[in-house]
Amino acid sequence: MPIHGLVIAYRKPDTTPTEFQNHYENNHVPILQRLAGEDFFLSHQRFYLARGEAIPAPATVVLGDDQDFEYDALTIVTFKDQEHMNRFYAKIGTPEAKKEIEEDEARFLDRTRLKVILIGDVRKTVNESA
Repeated sequence: MPIHGLVIAYRKPDTTPTEFQNHYENNHVPILQRLAGEDFFLSHQRFYLARGEAIPAPATVVLGDDQDFEYDALTIVTFKDQEHMNRFYAKIGTPEAKKEIEEDEARFLDRTRLKVILIGDVRKTVNESA
């Protein structure tokens, strides 16, 4: 049974949204892929908030307040099953891998605000007529 996780990521205050996204895509994800190898996630979807470039770069809010959207990316990861997740975390949890990941995250993430949680039931509704 697939296991899904949600990562809520915040950029460093002096990092623009474009710098954050470029680093996440071109540096961080490849590091995770290399370290996890065949045990990388089945999927790793990143959703970046629409923001302007001027720091503090307020979010493009449709409903709610800008203060409700201080994070910069929502990431949904999917593992095949518990064993897959255990293998992934064993690989990235070695002292060497952990050091490399943390050093990279310090370049673009506010690690003090980083959040990761497992998702329970997942439901999806699609427009059948589209």
